Amino acid sequence: MSGQQEEKKEIMELSHEPVPGYRTAFYIVFLLGVLYLAVIFLKSL
Repeated sequence: MSGQQEEKKEIMELSHEPVPGYRTAFYIVFLLGVLYLAVIFLKSL
């Protein structure tokens, strides 16, 4: 099989431009969720 050629494969990459407000909104919602769980945990003690 010395005559077999090696195929070059292209890597497909999905990319997009980030939307400015999503990271901030994610952190705010995440923080609210953590605070909500903390309040539930503290009330259950």
